[in-house]
Amino acid sequence: MDIVYLGNSNPKVNGGFGLTLRYKRLAIVPFFNFRYGNKIVNSARMHAENMYSNNNQSVAVNWRWRKDGDETEIPRALFQGGYNWLGSDRYVEDGSFLRMKHLTLSYSVAPELLKRYNMNQLSLYMTFNNIFTLTRYTGVDPEVGYGSFSVSTDNNRTPRSRDFTFGLSVGF
Repeated sequence: MDIVYLGNSNPKVNGGFGLTLRYKRLAIVPFFNFRYGNKIVNSARMHAENMYSNNNQSVAVNWRWRKDGDETEIPRALFQGGYNWLGSDRYVEDGSFLRMKHLTLSYSVAPELLKRYNMNQLSLYMTFNNIFTLTRYTGVDPEVGYGSFSVSTDNNRTPRSRDFTFGLSVGF
């Protein structure tokens, strides 16, 4: 009889936005995506703080409950016993975030300079992906899947990679 509503995995608002900034032949195109108002079960944290086995644990378990009078959010260690490994409101977190998904920088060479080389176009570009994420979520990545009838659970053990692409476009 102690079941309590802890929130909804579906975000209240989900979207993205971008813009194009141009100055002469240089263009800067950032794109952001976001979610607001969803809850995530941080399963990765649940396994890293369960103190149930001799697996590696989070440094947070150093501040676990040890004796009467201790004030902490981490329960006592119970090796091979207890219920620290079960899901609870302790592991439900706000999954709202704002991520700079990608940033493209491009430069087009002036057509007057290209005529002597019999070219119509020459552009250089560089795209950076997953530049930064603003969030209060303590897990690796707040952008986890969600669905109408399922609970958003973060089982990630590795962060989203950051990468870049360099390109050259030539037209004759």
